[in-house]
Amino acid sequence: MLQLIPYGLAVLVGGMLGKKVGPRLVGQMMEEDASSPDPQERNMIRLLGESLLQEQSVVLATEDVPLDNRFGNKVLISEHEFIRTATVGLTLGQNDAMAGQLKTSMWSVLDGMLQQECKKNLNIEIGSEITRKVKISFSTEPGRMVRYRVIWKQDLRKGVFDLQIGSNRHALPYVITFGLSHAVESIE
Repeated sequence: MLQLIPYGLAVLVGGMLGKKVGPRLVGQMMEEDASSPDPQERNMIRLLGESLLQEQSVVLATEDVPLDNRFGNKVLISEHEFIRTATVGLTLGQNDAMAGQLKTSMWSVLDGMLQQECKKNLNIEIGSEITRKVKISFSTEPGRMVRYRVIWKQDLRKGVFDLQIGSNRHALPYVITFGLSHAVESIE
């Protein structure tokens, strides 16, 4: 029974202090909540939309195949196999205002969120590799020299993600590279 006396005194003193100090503390906490958002709310990221600025094909590489049949008397045929690999990528342009608001850990969350958006909209997996293998037969008539060029291309998409981070809106530029294709042209 004597052991419970300190607990009883603590409850009594706490109750008396709570009646005097408690309302002031609760008032201060409410003022702080009204003036500065919750840290989780302050770092909450929402994708509001996306603006597409440009879509184009860019040349990754070219491979030339010269066929010299100037001194031949039959059609010259040459068969070649080409293999090319390209990476699907997303590059984000970070602005200073956003960098100041986001911690490094939040930047990786944002990056992951935008990668998921790209996967959903374009059906691509950021960081994956695409490999293409083609066999092409080239030919040149007798008495002629022809240079064939294999052109490897990848799609490039530039735009801006419209984001809300806490109560601030940001425009985040991006570049996405995806796909892999080839074209063949002849140059005399």
